[in-house]
Amino acid sequence: MKIRMLAASVVSVATASASHADIGVVEATGAFQLGGASSVSYLSAVGASQNPRLNQYDFGSVNALTGQSLLLQNWFFENYAYNGGSTPVFAATNNNWLDGSNVATLVVAIMSGGSVISSQNLALVQTGNSGNNRFWQLSGPAQGTNIAAGLANGTYTVEFFTTYNVNQWTGSVSQFNAFTGASVASFTVIPAPGALALLGVAGLLGARRRR
Repeated sequence: MKIRMLAASVVSVATASASHADIGVVEATGAFQLGGASSVSYLSAVGASQNPRLNQYDFGSVNALTGQSLLLQNWFFENYAYNGGSTPVFAATNNNWLDGSNVATLVVAIMSGGSVISSQNLALVQTGNSGNNRFWQLSGPAQGTNIAAGLANGTYTVEFFTTYNVNQWTGSVSQFNAFTGASVASFTVIPAPGALALLGVAGLLGARRRR
């Protein structure tokens, strides 16, 4: 797999600055496929420094009238929680952990002109663990989601962030929710030039018939 887990790229959940904390994110990387491309591009929100950065990334143009798409093929996520260290401001104790009951969700929001026009919550499933690190990816039905589906012509921004819960011990087991910082990319939906030409010809023919 192209994804490398880089422990040096740990960020705290509460901030986007690099630091070690009891609860954090090691990696968040999306696998995207644009248009009819045969290859998949890996873009990283956190970790995997060999991949392009997702934040402020421009996917380019999607020709909707020819059936092109912007597919989110998968989302790879790794997070951790461990005992000891300094307690994060949102945790009651240093005793924090992850297990098979924890859940995570990728939120994908499409915006136009600063307004959110759609938002999807895509389920992440655990695919393995190493110690108290957990590895996740998109659930089967969510893989291959077309981000550009149903959008009119125009330029859009798309925001990605992950929410998840973590176990903690406060005299009884409880859970609290955390989330990663958002990464925002952009893309443009345009009609194909050939399709526009056909529309123009159809318009001329219609005008002649009306005469």
